[in-house]
Amino acid sequence: MRLSRDFFERETHKVAQSLIGKLLVKHVTFFGQYIRLSGIITETEAYGFIDDQASHAYKGMTTRNMAMFGNAGTAYIYFIYGNHYCMNIVAKERNSLAGAVLIRSLEPIEGIGVMKILRRSMHLFNLTSGPGKLTQAFKIGNRHNRFDLVENTNKYFYVEENGIEKDFIIVQSRRIGITSETERKWRFTMHVKEPGVSRYSPSKYLSKSS
Repeated sequence: MRLSRDFFERETHKVAQSLIGKLLVKHVTFFGQYIRLSGIITETEAYGFIDDQASHAYKGMTTRNMAMFGNAGTAYIYFIYGNHYCMNIVAKERNSLAGAVLIRSLEPIEGIGVMKILRRSMHLFNLTSGPGKLTQAFKIGNRHNRFDLVENTNKYFYVEENGIEKDFIIVQSRRIGITSETERKWRFTMHVKEPGVSRYSPSKYLSKSS
């Protein structure tokens, strides 16, 4: 079942935590075929508004961050370091003006062959183990900025409940790659219980900087 707008109309960090284990889905056309790509969300980070100096929205609305001020459940896509895109989903309480969740890594599930071609990599763990990698693997770019992921007419790009059962816990930690608000523990990662092992270990699909 696809996630509704209500799911994203909550405190940003709570949405970031709840997204762990959900399924990101995008259908792409590839050599005349319509192919479903999907991956389990394994790592997220929350970014708020005026309460969060690390957020793009902290200093107010700009052309770049306009999507963060839009409807909850829409995509906020931006270009970074001059070479890749990052995917965020707008998530905020109804009385808040801005907020978004960065999708940092996925565990690839469907369409892995296509992802390997798009990523030019045959290594499974290298397909979606970082924010720039997953956007490349899913053909996500600037044209998807402000795209509504929960609109009923949207049949090809959304987040849904995951029917694949996994035994995992969610670990909360500090966000990475920022210079302010470094003490805030708004990074969430999936730690999977390995078969036959009594402890939880970090998922292999977390971003390299994990």
